[in-house]
This record gives sequence, C-alpha cells and structure tokens, in this order.
Amino acid sequence: MANSGQPAKILIVEDNDSDVFLLEETLRSQRIPAQIQRCRDGEEAIQTLSQIGQPHLPDVIIIDLNLPKITGLEILKHVRSLKQLDRVPVLILTSSQSKTDRTQSIQLGADAYIAKPPTLPEFLSTVGSGLRVLLERSQSEPGARLRSTICSRRPATFRLRGAQSLRWPHRGRVRSISAM
Repeated sequence: MANSGQPAKILIVEDNDSDVFLLEETLRSQRIPAQIQRCRDGEEAIQTLSQIGQPHLPDVIIIDLNLPKITGLEILKHVRSLKQLDRVPVLILTSSQSKTDRTQSIQLGADAYIAKPPTLPEFLSTVGSGLRVLLERSQSEPGARLRSTICSRRPATFRLRGAQSLRWPHRGRVRSISAM
C-alpha cells in the first residue's frame, strides 16, 4: 500500500493494549501491510514526533484523545505545527462521542474522526475502510492535505471530501472493547 511496494508506516498513539491489538487485527483483516510504531502516552508521542524526519515520516498517524500526560488534542496541535508533518493524514480514533471533541479535532487539522465502533466486525470494517481511504488518498495525492472527516457510532457515513462514502450500522453504545 505504501509507495514503491513498501508497507505503510503507521504511528499509533494509544495507551490501551487492547485497542492496539484491534488496530493490528484491522490491518491484517484489510490486508494492509504496515510497519507500526507505537507511543503509549502523549509525552512519548511529542518526543517521537519532534524527532521524525524524512524519510521516516509516517504515512498515517492514529491518535487517541484520552491519553496520559498530554491529551490527543495537544498532540494533534503539535503535529500540525511541525512543517514536516503538516501533510501527514491524522486519524483520531477515540471512545469520545463528544461533539466538542469532534469539532475541535477537525478544526485542529484531523483528517478523520472515528468514535470506536461497538462490535468487533464494525471496528474491523469501519476503521479498516477509513485507514484504507486515508492511505490511498495520501499516496495518490502526495503533499495534498486531506479535508475534514467526521465519523460517529450513530448510523452515519464516513465522508472524505472528494472520496467515496462508507456506511455502517449502529447496535448500541460501547462501554469497553476488549480483545481476546
């Protein structure tokens, strides 16, 4: 999926091991070859992002909003303040359904916002499709900033301006997602 047949480079900023496992399963189920780098908290993410340069830029950055030490929104601000990362697509993947969080994420430059779907099949499908769209767009239009995307757990459409729409159903609220 990455340029020249290389695996996609994905930076995951997530403190929950189960959610990282679900992301890895999503990549496998979607047959997206990926090289994953993980940061477990906001402080580690800021340090890692500040040191990243060509040719080690990620193809996509996935950020949870609820992190120890520094919040996901602060990390997003930091990403968008760094010239070398300004055009890297950012996916906010969080349990928050807050309209304020969604709005702030998009205003700060997130390319996609997905509230974690409540079932494993929905998670694999929704997150996998969202990642695939972001990776394909970032590679087919290198250097082009992607535009606002908002996803929620309500019956909704994943929309990326100028791209296809993807739908998924809703089957109740999620209290937690655990991987077996």
